[in-house]
Amino acid sequence: MKRLIVLNVCMLVGLITLTACAGPSAGPSTTPGKPSGNAVLSEGVMTTSVDDDSKPTGGIKTSFPVNTSAVYCSFKVEGVVPEDMVKASLIYIKGAVAGMENAIVYETYMIAESKESSYYLAFFFDKPTSGWNKGDYKIVISVNNKEKLSIPFKVE
Repeated sequence: MKRLIVLNVCMLVGLITLTACAGPSAGPSTTPGKPSGNAVLSEGVMTTSVDDDSKPTGGIKTSFPVNTSAVYCSFKVEGVVPEDMVKASLIYIKGAVAGMENAIVYETYMIAESKESSYYLAFFFDKPTSGWNKGDYKIVISVNNKEKLSIPFKVE
């Protein structure tokens, strides 16, 4: 009996060692930060609100007043698989504030969870504590650190 247990333990250690040495599988990666290569983003719009499915409900906007409490970016995704990292970068392109040209104001991300082949996602950005600076902005959406969509807007 002791010999059988020792043999099973040796086989288990050997299996673990073999698995560790085998490295990653040859299939497409779904690890955040490593592109699966199939992500397509479209229908990107700016709005003041979205529904439970992340579709725009506040009307499509290209400019917002400085007192807007939050802006939403809604877009359709296809080929984004669970565990892909989707990142939104809010970038101040130019405007009333000198020295902030092309500055990343804020970044946020989410890990995709849906197993559907096509669906909508949305990011929102609250008004900064100091208020929105007048100028040109854009939201850049990336999947696994690869830029897929850019949506410009203004704050006036």
